[in-house]
This record gives sequence, structure tokens and C-alpha cells, in this order.
Amino acid sequence: MAATHVQYLQKSASPRLIEAKPHPDLRMVVVIPCHNEPDLAGALGRLADCEPPLGQAEVIVVINGSEKNSAEVARQNQHTLGQATDWLAGRGDYWLPIHLLHLPDLPPRHAGVGQARKTGMDEALRRLADVGQAEDGLLVCYDADCRCSANYFTGIESHFGTQPDAPGCSIHFEHPLDAGEWAALGFGGRAPGQAVFDGIAAYELHLRYHVRAQKFIGFPYGFHTIGSAMAVRAWAYVKQGGMNRRQAGEDFYFLQKISWLGQVTELTGVTVHPSPRLSDRVPFGTGKAIGDYVANGKLATYPLQAYRDVQWLLGQVGALWETGNPSSDAPEAMARFLGEDFTGSVVQEIRANSGDSGAFRKRFFRWFNAFRLMKFLNFARDEIHGPAEVEVAAIKLLEWMGLPRPSSGSAVDLLRQFRRMEEKP
Repeated sequence: MAATHVQYLQKSASPRLIEAKPHPDLRMVVVIPCHNEPDLAGALGRLADCEPPLGQAEVIVVINGSEKNSAEVARQNQHTLGQATDWLAGRGDYWLPIHLLHLPDLPPRHAGVGQARKTGMDEALRRLADVGQAEDGLLVCYDADCRCSANYFTGIESHFGTQPDAPGCSIHFEHPLDAGEWAALGFGGRAPGQAVFDGIAAYELHLRYHVRAQKFIGFPYGFHTIGSAMAVRAWAYVKQGGMNRRQAGEDFYFLQKISWLGQVTELTGVTVHPSPRLSDRVPFGTGKAIGDYVANGKLATYPLQAYRDVQWLLGQVGALWETGNPSSDAPEAMARFLGEDFTGSVVQEIRANSGDSGAFRKRFFRWFNAFRLMKFLNFARDEIHGPAEVEVAAIKLLEWMGLPRPSSGSAVDLLRQFRRMEEKP
């Protein structure tokens, strides 16, 4: 493994960016990409107020920009750097080392959140390797507009201590749902309007509905992929080639690749609180969804029937191994998506390279993975079933699971129920 991380750093990482030597007991590094963020100091203050873990932790902030950014963004990044520098100079508790990296001229082709996360995580890996932690050291992803529970570091440390084989984990998250929660969490500045809070409730409900539906049908990759709420072991980071440079969706692609190495666990005893906000920075994600909600007063999601179609496919795995053919006719959406070559080409190739049913199942789900699931859900929604309002879809899922629904049927009440379900997976 030592040669692997050395090769990775030599071939795939930037030159060393932090000259200060890491603490010899360093075990965990939190990486924060920061671009056009007005309250980095508030996010850092909350982290510094957390309970210290047994092993040493530190934070790397990558304040990033490129020549394609406006002068206003460049000024905000410079202002953020100044504020954070002043806050670091004035704080009294130094248990948590924090490193500020200002990279204003990233290549425009790759500049974005993926590149910023990669830069910080590569540097974190290098620092963990410096103290002999290139395998079990922890790389933790956070964002500059978040708050967290006081047990953030201790909870992550404890979780991985009790999950020795886990290559990574998804951390529980909850957006503030009104101005009172916003203030109680210590977010700076003026709270958004209620329409934004309503939008984030609908969007978070969409995320939880999507993951809960996957779990209910038995899909093996049913977990959240939120960039501000995930952590991985250093060895897994290296083995899967590090963070990607995608300008959107980098978290989804990264954590799904990590899941191919073993079960991505779910840490429910720690909570990350991302900020709700409007944004047109990327064509999908939180900011885009909230903007759509504010404009339209509703949010669409995948129809429940699409997950039922996937459930049919999952139920055919045994028959596909035994005979090479499904035991019943596929639903229209799945039949059209899989195409005529599915049994004659895809299934036969997987069978030919599998020695038993367990190996077949593993290879099958490397093929029908989270990427292909998303392609199918988009196809089924756009071409066959049509979109569904998120509240309606969530209620239908509860009914399918045989669970009661809240009397109001509002996005907020449904979301609170889905949150409770995730607390007890």
C-alpha cells in the first residue's frame, strides 16, 4: 500500500502545499472547498467548538477561483480569506490546526468544487502519509456553508473504530427548515425567506425518498452522497484514484466508486447542517432545486413506479444466473431500457465470468450500479411514467411500506418522518 500512495501522490497530486509538519498523532483531516462563501469563519468556529477526538484532527480549506470567475467572486474570496485569517489570529483554542489555501487561478477547464476537493484531499493524504497513516487515516468532506453537531470529530472517529472494514461512510444531514432553526444553528447573515426553507424541505424529502425507496427494494447502493457529509479511509481514496474533477455531482461519483470496495456505512449519530440557498452555479443539485421550487411552488421527483420496475429486475438475478433469462416479462420501462442485447450479451458475459451465484450477483451489481440506476430512473421518468410531485411520491412510498403518513401531508411533516426512519435504519 505504501508504494501505491506514493505513486498516487507523484502522478496525480499537486506539489506539497502546506509546509508545516503535521502533528505526529494526526488521524483525521477535514477538507473544505470554499468558493464565493461569505461565512467561512462561522463554519470554522463551529468545528473548533466541537469535542476533540482521541487522535489529532486538522482542517484544510481550499479557497478557490479561476480567471473565468467574475471580479465580484474574486473580491469575495479575498474577503473570506482575510476574515478567516483574522479569526485564526484571534482565537484562543488551538487544539484544531486549520490551514488556509488560497488558489485563485485554477485552470478554468477544471476549476470547480471537484478540483477544489481533490486538491485539499490530496494534500490531506500527503499529510497523513507523513505520519504513517496512508491506510487508516480519515479524509472527511465538509463545506464552507455548514454547521455540525458537537460530536462531529468524536462521532466520526468512533464510527470508523467500530467499522474496521468500511471504506467510507455517509454522514447524517439535516437542513434548517425555518428562520428559528437557522438562527439556533449559528448561521451568519440574514435568514432566507420562507419560500427557500420550503424549497429545501421539498428537496431534502426528495433525497430521502430516493434513498429509502432504494433500500426498500433491496438495491445495494442505497445511501446518501452529500459532498458536505461523507468520509473515507485513506487507502480507499488511493485505490479508487482520488477525488474526481467534476464541477457538479463530484460527491455522487466519488462515493459510488468507494462503495465498490466494500459497504459504505451510514453514520447517524453525527449531524451535518448544510445551509439552504439559491444558486445557479451548476445545472442540478441543492441550489438549482430550490430555485425551481421558488419559481414553481413545487418540486418533481422520480415516480414510485420506476422503483417498482427496478424491483422487478432485482428479483430476476437468481433466474438470470441459473438460466440466463428472466422468469417473467419485464415492465415496459425496464424492457425498453435494457434493450434486446441484455440477455444475449450482458447477462451471458457476466455468467461466463462468474463461478457461482455469489460471484454472479456481485458482478451483476457492478454492471447495474448506481450510475445505471440513475440513467434508468431518468429514462423511466422522461419517457414512460412522467415526473411525480415529491409529496405525492413520498406518501405512496409510505403506503407501499405499510407505514402511516403524517396527517398534513406537507413536505416538512413528511421530511421529519423520513428523517426519523433514517435514524433507525
